[in-house]
Amino acid sequence: MMEIETKRLYLRSLTDKDVTNRYVGWLNDPEVNQYLETRHEVQTLESCLSFIDDCNFSPSTKLFGIFYKEDNAHIGNAKIGFINPHYQRGQVSILIGEKSYWGQGLSSEVVNALTHYGFNELGLHRLEAGCYEDNLASLRVFLKNGYTIEGFLRHQVTLGGRRLGCFWLGILSHEFSN
Repeated sequence: MMEIETKRLYLRSLTDKDVTNRYVGWLNDPEVNQYLETRHEVQTLESCLSFIDDCNFSPSTKLFGIFYKEDNAHIGNAKIGFINPHYQRGQVSILIGEKSYWGQGLSSEVVNALTHYGFNELGLHRLEAGCYEDNLASLRVFLKNGYTIEGFLRHQVTLGGRRLGCFWLGILSHEFSN
């Protein structure tokens, strides 16, 4: 089982035992899921179990649960997906589902740890991430961790009946200082 540790968190591979009604609830909460593509379908215990199984058996995905050390609470998920070994790149995504943990800098800890893992453990050369133009908190987290805005995709998604653009960010292994 993969595990990554930060000052306040540990990330480990998710298992079927981690799929709870609380976890499913995050994915169906409009405030939590507003920037997630999973918002387009109602999530269930079964859909979450299937997602975890798919990720755990895919060589191109490393999925982690985010756990708060102090109380071992499962507070979110993080992943490096679309891993391409030929080009040595992958895409970072993160979700803090437990709203009581928002605004504490935990996302930055996770992005830093995943970036370190991607470069130092997976041997990747490039990591990428995307975020909706309204998701300034996510944008700040990636910029704080050394990612660079490489593009802006105009009218890429819809949210609440509005067309929004998305920032595309990237970082190269030699640009990352941990």
